Amino acid sequence: MKTWMNRHSQFLIILNFFILSVLSLYIVYLQNGHIMIGDDYHFHQNRIEGLALSLEQGMLLPKVSYFFIGGYGYASSLFYPDFYLYFPAILRVFGFSLASSFVVFSVCINFSTFVLTYISGRYMSLTKMKSYLFSLLYTLSIYRLQDFFNRQAIGELLAMGFFPLVLASLYLLKNGKEKKWLLLTVAMTGIGLAHFISLEIVSIFIGLYILFNLKRFLKKEVIVAIVKAAGVTILLLAFYLVPVFEQMKHVTFQVTANPLTLISERSYSLSELITKSFKNSVFHKSSANIGVVLLFGLAIYTLMLFKRNLPNRELVILALFFMFMTTDLFPWSFFDHTPLNTIQFPWRFLSIVTLLLAFLIANDDLGLFKKFPSSQIIVVMVIFLGVVLYEKESIDTEGKRILSYDAYDQTNSYYIGAGHEYLPKEVDYSTIKKNKERKVVYDDAKIDISNVKMDFDSVAFDYHSIDKKKTTVTIPFIYYYGYQAKIVSEGSEKIIPASLNKQNGLVAIPLSKNGSVSISYHTTLAQKISLSISVLTLSTCVTWKVATMYSIKLKRKK
Repeated sequence: MKTWMNRHSQFLIILNFFILSVLSLYIVYLQNGHIMIGDDYHFHQNRIEGLALSLEQGMLLPKVSYFFIGGYGYASSLFYPDFYLYFPAILRVFGFSLASSFVVFSVCINFSTFVLTYISGRYMSLTKMKSYLFSLLYTLSIYRLQDFFNRQAIGELLAMGFFPLVLASLYLLKNGKEKKWLLLTVAMTGIGLAHFISLEIVSIFIGLYILFNLKRFLKKEVIVAIVKAAGVTILLLAFYLVPVFEQMKHVTFQVTANPLTLISERSYSLSELITKSFKNSVFHKSSANIGVVLLFGLAIYTLMLFKRNLPNRELVILALFFMFMTTDLFPWSFFDHTPLNTIQFPWRFLSIVTLLLAFLIANDDLGLFKKFPSSQIIVVMVIFLGVVLYEKESIDTEGKRILSYDAYDQTNSYYIGAGHEYLPKEVDYSTIKKNKERKVVYDDAKIDISNVKMDFDSVAFDYHSIDKKKTTVTIPFIYYYGYQAKIVSEGSEKIIPASLNKQNGLVAIPLSKNGSVSISYHTTLAQKISLSISVLTLSTCVTWKVATMYSIKLKRKK
């Protein structure tokens, strides 16, 4: 039996991860056909539903989701990458309920995080057992559970699945394996396709990690490897980054004009952070924490800093530093009006703390698992118990957030995120919510409009100008750069760009004479070029990797 288990250990570990992926969600997502909803559930629910509707309409790469805001449209697909959401959206297209699609998606997120963390551990020369423990400590960590269940911050959750690969990539580069630079590209691209803020956070971590290991990284081969990894990552993400910057150039959005919060207002005291971590407290606005297991690990390794020749000393220091950044001891007020304010919540750095502590405990530089062989089993049992108790407490304290699957399937398209970040600053959202009936607005003393037809992603009508001058007509779409009007007048056809109505943030078009017009969103030149660059880069990387593997295979045969 033992021999069979050793031979099939890899399969058994993967099978165990799948079982844990399901069981760890049972209390909050599966029990009695109910789901516990989180802070962001409405928004991500709408993103999935909107993408599914776009796919049904034949829009494979939508930029504006017309499910949002009762048809006014919101550029969620442009500012928030949809890459991973295609899976639950396709399930919706095939007839799965919204609740079922989300639950299946959640299991897949868990499973992929388990597997990626385990693989990362193996890259960092951890044994199978240590890699397994690393995966448990990270995937079932309290901060990640808070992200998953209480916040339902799906973007951040997906991004965290790639954090261990970043650590593994840095480990390999640090140890002279610069040919593994593509792993860092995969990790950073995976994060960028999920959550841009997480990309910022990880970039800060990478910068500090390199500084702590400057001698190892100040080598020509390693520098070239990092430059290649960064360059290819940017090219792979060009299809997402370029359109975002293009929109920012042409439109001022709420995210910059009226930011949701100042980062200095969202930090809290060190004592509160430690207390909440010790209690495995359920997430609320000021109770994000790392949990008691990782807290004990941090305490032990902090004490060991005074020990000479402590391996991975820089990881302990970085864990302490990012823990410090979470608190009000860090001078966040200096960064309120800088790009760092886009991080919004300092406690997001706990994702890095969680990663580092999970690795340190699993790696066991102190040899505690050798001295106390049963301690590994105890740690695993404590992790499992912690998950069960955390989920039970979440259910007990947030009973109002428990919905049946049928109730979960009821959507409200007007939930677009708390800060309404990517509405033009001219939009008064409260006014739009009060006037939900979409109408073409015009001055009937200057122009007559008839045969108005509103389709899923377009508005068309006939018009007859009374005034000889051009008259502005407002179309019931939220304005984004890329809207165009196709005008047929006096036997000729022309296409003109729409403009922003500065009074209400909607689409405006100037009309004169008589004719018909159709208004819809069109992919911009920058969007087309950036997509081509990303596809070409991906094709080149895949071809190069396959060719390299084939070449190695041929050499082995010889």
